[in-house]
Amino acid sequence: MSVEDPSPSEDPIWHPQQEKILKEWSEIGSSYRYLHDKAFQQYSAQNLRFALPVIIISTITGTANFAQGTFPAAWQSYVPLGIGTLNLAAGLITTIAQFLRVSELLEGHRAASISYSKFSRDISVELSLPVKERQGNGRDFVIKCRNELDRLIEQSPNIPQKIVGNFSKRFLKSAFVKPDILDIRAVEIYVPNEVEEQEKIIKAAEIEMKRRQSIIDEAAAKKQAIIDEYAAARKKTKAAKKQGISHIQNSMQKLISNLGGSTLDQPLPLSDSSTSVESDTIEIVVKNEDDVEVEGKNEEEK
Repeated sequence: MSVEDPSPSEDPIWHPQQEKILKEWSEIGSSYRYLHDKAFQQYSAQNLRFALPVIIISTITGTANFAQGTFPAAWQSYVPLGIGTLNLAAGLITTIAQFLRVSELLEGHRAASISYSKFSRDISVELSLPVKERQGNGRDFVIKCRNELDRLIEQSPNIPQKIVGNFSKRFLKSAFVKPDILDIRAVEIYVPNEVEEQEKIIKAAEIEMKRRQSIIDEAAAKKQAIIDEYAAARKKTKAAKKQGISHIQNSMQKLISNLGGSTLDQPLPLSDSSTSVESDTIEIVVKNEDDVEVEGKNEEEK
């Protein structure tokens, strides 16, 4: 099981009761490490007592079979009988060792001793660090250690009763917590005090304030995004209007220049939808300035 680390802005949350539980589990893990290590030493010596006779007997019988013809004639009838007896003894010893599962228990206690040592060391290192330097929250670490301890107890081989008795006598007056196989302890019920209740209320209020502040910040961010979007759309609309006015001005300038460059007495048809006239088109005659002056003089003479 993986433990999730808290965010960098938040400190890990640890309770004294969690530290107390982990301390007890670390001491229990150290006790199991000691017991399994003693069991490993016992089965290692037992395995040696089974293996050495088989090795010696196998060597003797192999040599006797190879040099069977060198024995005196009086021994020729007894040598095969002796070799067979030794082979039978070696086979019997091997069968007993397999039945007692000496090699299997030897390896099982060795692996259990290493696992319990690692388990106890992890807890002791974690509790030795300041709260801010720990890997995660106390609740997650307790769940992880509980699952690991249950797995180790389930998979570890049984410890011989003699080793358990020796352990109990040696550490009879020790103050650390011993495994359940050595002692039966009463179950402790946790009762919170007033200070812890007040701290719990204050912590809940802080969490609620942070939640509300996050909602306010999120709403403000959305509002600012809408304002920015509206400003961008308005700016885009103004730019489009400005571009349209500029286009109309350019068109009017082109029209005026075309009107100024028209030929003399050239009619230009114009449509008028607001007023009704008798003729469909009105001819506009453009005259030169000299013609206008001549017409003015004629009118004065008349």
